[in-house]
Parts: sequence; structure tokens; C-alpha cells
Amino acid sequence: MFGGIVLSLHSWRLSAVAFAKEWWAALTAAFCTYGFLLTAQPPRESSESAYFFLLPCLIWFSFKPNFRKVAFVFLLAGWFYHMALVGWIRHMTFPGMLAATFLLSLYNLPWFLLAGKLIPRAAKGGFRQRIVTMIGLSAFWVSIEWARGQFTLGFPWCPLSVTQWERPVILQTLPWTGAWSVSFFLVFFNLTIASYLHHLLVRRRNRQGGAFSSFCPDFYVGILLFVLMVSPFFLFRMGSTQNAVEERTVRVGVCQPYLMDKWQSESVVRHKEILIRQTRILALTNHDLIVWPEASTPDPVNLDPLWIEDLVRETGIPMLIGAVVKEEGQAFNTISLVTPENGVSPEWYAKRTLVPFGEYVPFPFQWIPGLRKLVGRIGTFGEGEVPFNFNVPKTGEGKDAFVVGSLICYEDIFPSLVRETVRAEADFLFVCTNDAWFKSEVCTEQHAAHSVLRAVENRRPVLRCGNAGWSGWIDQRGNQRQVLRDENGSTYFQTYETVELKIPDVSSLTSEGHFDYFLWFCIGMSAWVVFRLGKWGIK
Repeated sequence: MFGGIVLSLHSWRLSAVAFAKEWWAALTAAFCTYGFLLTAQPPRESSESAYFFLLPCLIWFSFKPNFRKVAFVFLLAGWFYHMALVGWIRHMTFPGMLAATFLLSLYNLPWFLLAGKLIPRAAKGGFRQRIVTMIGLSAFWVSIEWARGQFTLGFPWCPLSVTQWERPVILQTLPWTGAWSVSFFLVFFNLTIASYLHHLLVRRRNRQGGAFSSFCPDFYVGILLFVLMVSPFFLFRMGSTQNAVEERTVRVGVCQPYLMDKWQSESVVRHKEILIRQTRILALTNHDLIVWPEASTPDPVNLDPLWIEDLVRETGIPMLIGAVVKEEGQAFNTISLVTPENGVSPEWYAKRTLVPFGEYVPFPFQWIPGLRKLVGRIGTFGEGEVPFNFNVPKTGEGKDAFVVGSLICYEDIFPSLVRETVRAEADFLFVCTNDAWFKSEVCTEQHAAHSVLRAVENRRPVLRCGNAGWSGWIDQRGNQRQVLRDENGSTYFQTYETVELKIPDVSSLTSEGHFDYFLWFCIGMSAWVVFRLGKWGIK
């Protein structure tokens, strides 16, 4: 018996050693790549990791790994990465979190499969071949990020560009190219660093000695692209000192009530008291507007408006409130304007992009019995069709009215949807949200990071009001100007605060926002590279 145990242990040891020899490089490359990417994502303050996160996999790809091995390890590592990134979804549904993270890892997988084929070929080729490969892979990454936002279950959460949300210097090309250019640049820069390392360790040794033996043109192309990315930051700053942009100041009272168990009937009175108390305190000083977060009223605002209208008449300050509206048996997640003169406006903005399985059951899943119960006691929400901006009236002599662009919940992660709102002539964007669904986790910083990108893309300030989480405002250059935090630096707490929003003269900035020419270039380049694989002899 003892000999059998020893033999079994010896066999296990040999199997473990064989497994390590077979898989250690693959697993190390995949998990280090995704590990570096995770450290670059909000709220971690390591955005520079995005400049080299691909190096582990690119080094491994240069050794021509097996296609199936690449597929397995990057699918596995991608799944773990997305569970770490958006694991807060489990507070709504744990099975849904597992399914969503697996789907997201499937989106990223084709990039690694394509890179695994192209990198060995590019390593042996000349400068032209390497540049085409670097542009093609960078464009393919952008195309995948775009594809993640399409279709019913589109969820373009935390693209690579989000890693730079606290680095406004690198974001100033966004008005012309969108956030796509930042993702493109980061992938391209990773590839140039890998090419430079390969040049120093491999290509240079195969060349004859000479003055230019250490010269790697790929690296200098990457440096040139970096200079192009940061140059608008310095050019705009120099221009602003010579011709200062005229700005208006809007004083906004932000209520962050941190309402929990919002749909419980026993919480109605307490929640109303919190909202009323915060609003009255803010009204003690002069404000142009007071805002409440998403779905803050305990009952549909059109069915229970009197207490809000009485409050607004008492304060004399107009309000934009997140509230549910019910009409003809259909519920809508809305932003509503309430004024001292007219009370609750009959016109409201209804959320256009609903959360699948959170606010409605998408087709064809709606045919599954009992699945509709997942959307909560309010029921399935109706979907808004068009952007609707609010013209907030003057509240004092000499004050100008201003136009507020409306966005609810995670609508600010969709660039095209935000651009439609800006084209409706918004002076600034208002994101009305409730990140308290996901407890005090990293969701709030990740969500706010998208607002930074939208502010720079559209050259409009963004005001955010959350039930709890990141409330404050971001200027049109991506600077976080005021953020509501407690003494420990947390954004998850009950508070109220005045923010002084600076509205630039939009006529001096842009009225249309950027176009998607750069995105279409990336999609076209990706299609061309995939089409050329056969002609390049890659199978």
C-alpha cells in the first residue's frame, strides 16, 4: 500500500511538472496582460499600466504559440478580468454577472487570436509590414470596443480609453476623433514598445554593425503619435490665455440622499423627509437650480406631485428631478422639470437606453416564463425615443436661461446617444443616476470616468447627481472640478452641496460634436486586415 501511495504521488508530481512546462508561459502571458489592464482601470490610480499592459502577451506571441492554447488562456483570463472589473453586477443578479462577464470576454478574444497570428509574421518582416500590423491591430481593438456597444445587450463599459480619465492631457483629441483615438493610441504604443524590445534583443543582432544599427523607426512613430495626442492640450491652453472663453456661472444645489430600499412602502415618509430637508437647506442660499438623483421620488411624480410642487413654490428655485412617471399602465424612468410657476412640467425626458433585465426583458428572452419578475415591482419600463433638453428659466434679475441636456443612469457610456443630446443645443449635460444599487464598490468611479470622456468629446461640462456615488461636475476639458466626498474620501454617503458650474460660450466651441470618421477608418482597416490574412499565408 505504501509503495502505491509513493508511486501515485510521484505520478502526480510528474503530471504537475509536465503541466507547468506546458502551460506556465501561456497562463502567465494571459493573466499578466489582463492583470496590468485591471490595474489601469478606475478607480485604481495606475493609468500608466495601459501603456505596457500588452507586453506579456506580445512577447509570448513572438514564439508562435498554439492557436487553441491562445484561445483557452485568454478566454479564461478575460473571464476572471471582467468578473474583477464588473463583479458589482452580482448585487442585482449573480448568474447574470457570470453570463455577462463571460460574454464580454468573448468580445475581446478575437483580438488576441488575430494578434497571435500577426505578431510572428510582423517580427520577421520589414518596417512597412510591422507598421501595417500595428495599425491593423490597433484599429481592430477599436472595432471590438465599438461592437460591444451594439445590439440589444450592448454594454461598452470601461473601454481602454477610460483608463486615462484622470489624465486630461491625453484626451484633447476627442472632439475630432472620439474616445476611439485614445484606445487606438494605447494599443499602438504597446505594439511600438514591443517592437523596440524585439529590435534590441533580436533584429539588431542580425544586422551588420553601423551607426543606425540601434535605430528602430517603429518606436519613433509611436513617440510622434504621442506628441500628436498631447499637442491639443498645450495649444488650447496657450489659446485660452490669449482669448479667454466667456463663461457663465450656474449655482446648482446637488442632493445626494442615499436612499436605500426605495421601493418599500414603509420607507416612503422617511425618504420624502430626507429630500425635503436637503432641498430646504440648499434653498437658504441663492441657487439657479436644485437637482435630485435618478428615480428619487418614492411614487410616480405625476401621481403624487403636490408635495414636490409645494416644496418648489416654498423655495422659489426650479428643480430637475429623477422620477418615475406612470401613464396608461406604462412606467417611464424620467427626468422632470418642476418650476415655482408651473409645478411639474407635463413634458419630461424618458430614458432611451434601458438596462436589460434591470428595467426590461429584451427580445427573445421575454418569452421565458417568469423572467419578467426580475425587473422589480415597478414593472417593465417604456423606452424614450428622442433626446429632450430642458430650458431652465431665469430665477433672478439679469440671469439668463440655460439649456440642460438630459441623460439617465448609464446612458453616458454611449457616445452617439450623448452626441444627439448635445446637438439639441445643450449648454451642459446632466447625468441623473443611482449607483447605490451596487453598494460602495468601484462602479461609481468607473461610471464617472465615462462622463469625463463625454465632456471632452462634446466640449460640454457634465453635472452628475447620484443617489450615492460620484456626484459633482466635470468641465469641458475633462477636469474634475467638484466632487462630493466625505472626510474619508468616499463618495458613498448622504450629503448635499452647492457646485458652481462654469458654462462656456458654446458658439466658441462646437455645436455638432465630433463625427465618427476615425471609427469608420478603424472598422474599414480591421476588415481589410482580416481579408488579407489568406493572401499573407496566415491560416
